[in-house]
Amino acid sequence: MHCGISTACFYPKETAQALELLCGAGIKTTEVFFNTFSELRPEYVSRLEEILSESNTRAAALHPFSSMLETFFFASGYQNRLQDGLLLYRRYFEICRALHIPRVVFHGDYVQTAFPFAQHCENYLLLRKTAREYGVELCQENIVRCKCGRPEYILQMREYTGDDVSFVLDIKQMRRAKVSLPQMMDAMRGRIAHVHLSDAAPENDCVTPGKGDFPFGALFRELRETGFSGEMMIELYRGGFSTLEELQKAAAQMERMYAGSGKASGV
Repeated sequence: MHCGISTACFYPKETAQALELLCGAGIKTTEVFFNTFSELRPEYVSRLEEILSESNTRAAALHPFSSMLETFFFASGYQNRLQDGLLLYRRYFEICRALHIPRVVFHGDYVQTAFPFAQHCENYLLLRKTAREYGVELCQENIVRCKCGRPEYILQMREYTGDDVSFVLDIKQMRRAKVSLPQMMDAMRGRIAHVHLSDAAPENDCVTPGKGDFPFGALFRELRETGFSGEMMIELYRGGFSTLEELQKAAAQMERMYAGSGKASGV
């Protein structure tokens, strides 16, 4: 298992600059978090491709800047809006194919909307099918402000889709939704494709892994037991850490802990 670092950690540093920073420091696994429409242009994507190629770095996930618009596009009965959303996300999938990124992170419907559950699932399945045309996996993330932040919604989604769903487990979002690790692991069990790591301290609920009290050992044992084979990504806000070196040390620590959890469980 590799633990990488997301470019999101360095926002508002420009995406390409954040990627250059990580790749220049020898980071071999990352998540590319796009921040605006101009970054979807072919010339910008070519720049990202060059940075990744020259450093032999793998981008494990693409995170769209348009996550906050997913309710607007995919929890709407307005067909033109749905088609526009599909067109935008096709561009993300094209970029994934160009940069050899295997998955896209999806937030979905906000908690407060009244859009029918079944129709949103159908739209998710349509988007997931579209992603597959490009060899990409669309992964639903648990987000506190979205319906997918609740374990019961995740279970209902799995049932409705016949388990045709993949998940991004985000630790800080789980914490903010006041959902326990056992609850979320039970809901996502066997379908986790990607993990966003963070820790919590009394003064800040999103700090560098290892700087707080989150039970990473329990998380890693659960992931191993459920057959997890994706990547983990440190994804923080800029105020949650001090230096890149701090993140590098944390990533190495998480990899060691994950390896140790296998020995502890006999895997």
